[in-house]
Amino acid sequence: MGLFGRKFKASKVAKLANLAISRISILKNQHQVRCSLARSDVSQLLHLGRHEDALHRVELVIKEQNTVDALAMMEKYCHLLIEKRVQIKTKGECPDELAEAISSLIFAASRWGEFPELHELREIFTSRYGNEFAAQSVELRNNCSVQPKMIPKLSKRHTGSGKRRDMLNDIAADCGITLCVEDETSQISQSTPEVNSENECAEGEEVSEQDTNVAPVIKLEGSRIV
Repeated sequence: MGLFGRKFKASKVAKLANLAISRISILKNQHQVRCSLARSDVSQLLHLGRHEDALHRVELVIKEQNTVDALAMMEKYCHLLIEKRVQIKTKGECPDELAEAISSLIFAASRWGEFPELHELREIFTSRYGNEFAAQSVELRNNCSVQPKMIPKLSKRHTGSGKRRDMLNDIAADCGITLCVEDETSQISQSTPEVNSENECAEGEEVSEQDTNVAPVIKLEGSRIV
């Protein structure tokens, strides 16, 4: 008999899921700290006028936030395994109510390095439901049950310029800096007190020379800040 034969105990899945939850808690804290530090770095770079470096550094902010988000999903799925462990034992096929959780954990295990409990859960589910079931999740085949939101969170690809600019705008706003995105038909430059200038961010908006509360405006050209 296989792992889920007569000798299998439902508590095995629950035990591994609980251990995984404990490890996830530690990992989440680590990556949250890294994310906060990276955001602080971006903020400092913007204040120092090192705008191109800030745009590069924001890649790390997004990567760390994605990791935190993925871990939160995995934590939720582990709790569901504990709650539904009896169904895993009694049903020969993957229960519909657990398809997303199990498929997503298998997928996460294939993208994660050092995570013994997660890898052992993957082995258990592969033994229970077959290599084809596991391969469908790992390879993201059509009609697989992996949570779509988890896929980009664990992607190794570089973040697109649009998402990096969006994140940079969010961080800049927290710093009191306004970033204006330049397209092919409009020219955006640093804010000046001149009215009706062709290069003003907000056309027709008057700015007094004595107004010291106006946030600095930084020009973005495509995926690069100047």
